[in-house]
Amino acid sequence: MREVSKLIEVTTSEKVKKIEEVAKLMRKYIIEMASVEKTVHLGSSMSVVEILATIWLGAMEPRKCDERPTEHDWLILSKGHAVPAFYALLAALELIPPHWVKTIRDISSPLQGHPDDTLACVDAPTGSLAQGFSFATGVAKGLKMKGSKKRVYVVLGDGELDEGEVWEAASTAAAHSLDNLTAVVDWNGFQLDGETFKVKNKGDLIGKWKAFGWHVIVVDDGHDVASLLEALEEAKNVKGKPTVILAKTVRGKGVPSIEGTKQQRIEPSEARKLLEEMS
Repeated sequence: MREVSKLIEVTTSEKVKKIEEVAKLMRKYIIEMASVEKTVHLGSSMSVVEILATIWLGAMEPRKCDERPTEHDWLILSKGHAVPAFYALLAALELIPPHWVKTIRDISSPLQGHPDDTLACVDAPTGSLAQGFSFATGVAKGLKMKGSKKRVYVVLGDGELDEGEVWEAASTAAAHSLDNLTAVVDWNGFQLDGETFKVKNKGDLIGKWKAFGWHVIVVDDGHDVASLLEALEEAKNVKGKPTVILAKTVRGKGVPSIEGTKQQRIEPSEARKLLEEMS
């Protein structure tokens, strides 16, 4: 497997173009997964594509998936059910063999339905919502104690914010001044039971994070790579407190039948038709 070149000494426009190309390929791979496995969480995966691609290629140091370095930036997918998007990222960068995507959830496949850290590029096994965020907070604290300059990125869903554990971890991160921790909320407006504000209205989400001691950045289009890059760069320069990026996204982005709805899945036959149209 080849090592991905570090995206440095390139213009912002070149970097944006590269990430957009990767995101486009990621969507294809996610739909390929849905074409062979009906249980793939398609809606949640499609909304987080640009977020994951931009963190990996625009904010973190490059990594390979055949080793686990002792010192590295961390990416923790707390909304673990969206792991098809992460697998698609690895496939798009040839960090795993692209044909693996069609083995998703097979009993012998390294690509399971939630992140499994037996795959070296997976930094933490997640699934039960909010636990990945708590884990990320602990890792960030540990890095601080070691004097490490590495950073921790954690991606949550807006429905995940229903969990009390999220707010316990948020207060802990602020209390310990974890400015090496950046959380990105995939704010797509939906969760399993419907619209997030109807399931459990959180009121002023921006104000809540600020009240918990976090620096808050709002990205009005979470599919706009340039805006995400700008937000991630701002987060790196914040001192004395953790940063949360609230990225407004569209659930099911790129799949017309479920785009902007609570629906998670499509029939494999529909996925195969989409692949034909994309080709």
